Amino acid sequence: MRRAASSLRAVVPMSLVRALWPVLAVAGMALPADAGEVRRLLLAAGSNNGGVDRELLRYAVSDAESFVQVLQEMGGLHPEDVLLLRDPDVAGFEQGLSELGRRVRAASRRGDRLEVLVYYSGHADAGGLLLAGDRLEYPVLRGALESAPANVHIAVLDACASGAITRTKGGRRRPPFLVDESFDMEGYAFLTSSSAGEAAQESDLLQASFFTHYLVSGLRGAADGDGDGRVTLSEAYRFTFNETRARTTGTAGGIQHPAYEVEMRGTGGVVMTDVRRKAAGLLLDEDLSGRLYVRNPGQRIVAELNKTAGRAVELGVEPGSYALYLQRGSADWHLAERVLAEGEFAEVKAGDFQALTPEHTGLRGGSRRGLTLGMNEDRQIEVVTGEGRTLTMGLLTNSQDEPFQGIQLGWLASLARERTGSQASWLGNLALKEVDGWQATIWGVNWAVGPLQGGQAGPINLASQVRGWQVASEINVADRIRGGQLAIWNVAGEVTGVQIGAMNTSSRVQGWQVGMINIAGRIDGGLPIGLINYSHGGTLGFSTWRDDLGFNLLTVASGGRWYHTSFTTGFARRAGPRLWAIGPGIGVRKSGRRFSLGLDLHGYRISRDLGEDYDAHIDFWPFEADVYGVSSTTDNSLLRVRLETGVVLAREAPLFGRPSLFAGVSLNRWSTEGHPRLIESGSRFEKEREDGVFVWPGYFIGLRYGR
Repeated sequence: MRRAASSLRAVVPMSLVRALWPVLAVAGMALPADAGEVRRLLLAAGSNNGGVDRELLRYAVSDAESFVQVLQEMGGLHPEDVLLLRDPDVAGFEQGLSELGRRVRAASRRGDRLEVLVYYSGHADAGGLLLAGDRLEYPVLRGALESAPANVHIAVLDACASGAITRTKGGRRRPPFLVDESFDMEGYAFLTSSSAGEAAQESDLLQASFFTHYLVSGLRGAADGDGDGRVTLSEAYRFTFNETRARTTGTAGGIQHPAYEVEMRGTGGVVMTDVRRKAAGLLLDEDLSGRLYVRNPGQRIVAELNKTAGRAVELGVEPGSYALYLQRGSADWHLAERVLAEGEFAEVKAGDFQALTPEHTGLRGGSRRGLTLGMNEDRQIEVVTGEGRTLTMGLLTNSQDEPFQGIQLGWLASLARERTGSQASWLGNLALKEVDGWQATIWGVNWAVGPLQGGQAGPINLASQVRGWQVASEINVADRIRGGQLAIWNVAGEVTGVQIGAMNTSSRVQGWQVGMINIAGRIDGGLPIGLINYSHGGTLGFSTWRDDLGFNLLTVASGGRWYHTSFTTGFARRAGPRLWAIGPGIGVRKSGRRFSLGLDLHGYRISRDLGEDYDAHIDFWPFEADVYGVSSTTDNSLLRVRLETGVVLAREAPLFGRPSLFAGVSLNRWSTEGHPRLIESGSRFEKEREDGVFVWPGYFIGLRYGR
């Protein structure tokens, strides 16, 4: 069967594992291994949203839910001892760590033997866990673990897995975690989804990450190598390692090697689950062999293993109906079905399976062709593809209450309360959770409350986090965006990309701002291009200066730390009417504590002073008028390159800058543009390059105030 495409995810750095060894080892020795009830506490977190720099994940939250569920069913984990965080930000995760530490300290005062687990599925980098665009630094995690006085610490890090949010089925209260030969074990263990330098991968076919999928399958009994009905931590890792490595062979991300680091003292092993303490189960007979997939009524794979002959295997599952698919060859598929009541354990033998025709293999989630057309319970027209994507068309509005993959079309508006695909309407679109696609509207507003991976197009776009583009006829507003904004007015908290508009504002820009007015709190590695550019700590100031032509000039400059744009105006009084110069410029300047060095390019329009001898008739639709005192037919132009050096006159000054004296040399190009020349340079180095074009070196000196 065709394997669903896998996508690359970020790597959990093994440097974190090594860094936490001493911490966990000390914490593991905090309590003696004697007496008291054995209690297990778990903090599990799944984060689909790693920020605008990371792809929006699909299965991180459901992976965390699956891990919690299997430990509640068969791991002696009480529901009240679970902290499950769905898409937390850094503050939420830190609050969870603090609450976990509080519970551990309270339990330690009662004399209980404690086993603390931390599970994380999501994005990470070398600096820490990535949560909603912010980073939880590893020292914070270390500090939280140091404050947890437990006998055993187990951390499972799967970065990055992704997933659609599914409902946790919940668990029933079980007896405390088993007391057996593992009772005197103390120390720490780390399971990570990949080795250093590798990417963790997920699968749409499994609807989970490879690592967590096989870890949960192993904990349900597939990893019980000695057949004693208990799955130890060592058995779980060995099964997960082999299955993940085999399953990722040939994927786009390459072979994935989970890592296992442990330092335990004592005898026996740490038992993770007891398969016999389950609500229901499947007893796989010794004569059964092949790769077995166990699917629930929602067609999700709840367990998968390579069953070998000669070994019986018990799988613990929830009561319900299950379809068991047995693959003995590339196209040799067999099916058996079981309905399990509470407390029922059904035996499954090789003879219970019936051969399937190739068409049935589509139930595994492989390719299915064709379209299904119908109407759902909300009286919306639906078109469902063979891959499970849906196109819904609402007569007036289109509302989706469940996670949705496809396109929502609403004549007036579209609303999605859970994760959704693309939305389109006339008046507006609202998404309360993640958007994996585009929001497009003709007359109204696109609003993405959660992270958006795709883009928005409409008159007004509002979003918290965008990995893509915002295109609007009026205004774009985003807290964080990786891609670009295009509108009359763009507003963003953080931009990694480009803003294009008449006015652009952002707290932080890692890229470009292109517009008439650009305002940024900070610009890192990018450029503002516009008439007025402002950034905190960037260039902002004005200068008065005089050149070799006798012009007295005023320049206002603004921009980044080293790049700036400017606007200059001034006049020169010679014999006859006064001459005016006006024009823009761009440049670079490097400033030190006492000295500065700069290079810039200016262009000026040179015109005569206002006077009755010079008049003009302006005919530019829709304006037409007679203007006295100026004649555009006598204008000249000047293009100037300046090289300057400056010295700071005072290190400290009020307001926004310091005064400095500057001077330099210039290269000037004067063009009469076919009209009489308005001013002579007087330089003996002047050369006429062509008719009406003159070039000469010049000089200038001035005073600047600003930064």
